[in-house]
Amino acid sequence: MPPLHRRDFLALSAAALAAPAARAATPWSRDFGDFVAEGLATTNTPGMSVAIVRQGRTVFSAGYGYGDVEKARRVSADSVFQIASVSKTVTGLAMMMLWEDGRFRLDDAIAPHIDFAVAHPKFPDVPITFRHQFTHTSGISDAVYDTLEFTDATTPPLRAFLASYLSPGGRFYDADKGYAAAKPGTAWSYSNVAVALLGYLAGRIGRREPLDAITATRLFAPLGLRNTAWRYAGITDGQLALPYVFQDARFHRLPRETYPDWPAGLLCTSANDFAKILAIYTQDGTVGGHRFVKPETLATMFTPDAVLPAKDHPEIRQGLIWRLREWGGDRVASHNGGDAGAATVAVIDRDRRSAVLAFANISQGPNFAPFQKEVAERLLEKAREASKR
Repeated sequence: MPPLHRRDFLALSAAALAAPAARAATPWSRDFGDFVAEGLATTNTPGMSVAIVRQGRTVFSAGYGYGDVEKARRVSADSVFQIASVSKTVTGLAMMMLWEDGRFRLDDAIAPHIDFAVAHPKFPDVPITFRHQFTHTSGISDAVYDTLEFTDATTPPLRAFLASYLSPGGRFYDADKGYAAAKPGTAWSYSNVAVALLGYLAGRIGRREPLDAITATRLFAPLGLRNTAWRYAGITDGQLALPYVFQDARFHRLPRETYPDWPAGLLCTSANDFAKILAIYTQDGTVGGHRFVKPETLATMFTPDAVLPAKDHPEIRQGLIWRLREWGGDRVASHNGGDAGAATVAVIDRDRRSAVLAFANISQGPNFAPFQKEVAERLLEKAREASKR
């Protein structure tokens, strides 16, 4: 089917775009739905799903717009989105569950746990630690990775990719560009490859189960997640909010993303499912009577690292995976994600035991970020109102 022109998309049904696929409407949800509908149209975004979590319970979730523009299939709170870098928060949580098990210490060197050579070529005597990977201070750079493109046929397995990127003699190894100039632990530089290595380590330090198996048995199954999988496993097009880019006044459907560093970005999940993961953070680590992590573990995750992500913004700090800041007077932890056909955000209001998410099936454009930020702000404000009752 040819790409759908914007005027045809808007003509599908303004009412369908505005009305959330959710529980019974309230005055707030109607106003919020109108705001989202206008924002989707203004930013040329096919669809979005959102959720609010309070003290371990999803108090609002909804879908807006379309998961399949050509077939006019609506988004619901159970529609599956590829959530890009928000996936890192699940990798980090799984690793902290293993940390609680005593499988590693945050300041342990990673090299003894890996079955291929990993050392910063400019500082070979300075160990890269687990903490460095959690906080983007490992010195592992994405500079080479950002130049690579992968297809289903050319995407190597996780281990093969990491070994070829990080070890001398590997296909993608570059001692100058693959590692930053700064010594490990001294400078912040966002790294997908480093978090992918963290995900690979999950299988090395645990019971020799890979990350996807660990998360399936220790997170997804106990939480009752029905629409969540790594690398689209078992996800059909009928479940998926299909990825789009808006170009030349038309919506163009994109292929499903594929890349080897899947622990850093290839989790597929729904608003209703991911809200249950966020619930862990809003209820001291326990959901439905099941203890996932201890409150002390969450406190460790939200402890600011000494290295600032940006020296000109000292109010923004890095926790373990999560970014920490103040938002509307409250302390929050947040993470954004962006891929071809995916623009996502999750925010935890730590003081009010609340969390919100917003997932969209569009490549980020210059107008989308402010809209997404206001969506999150309105959801957080609604969560704050609930906390006052």
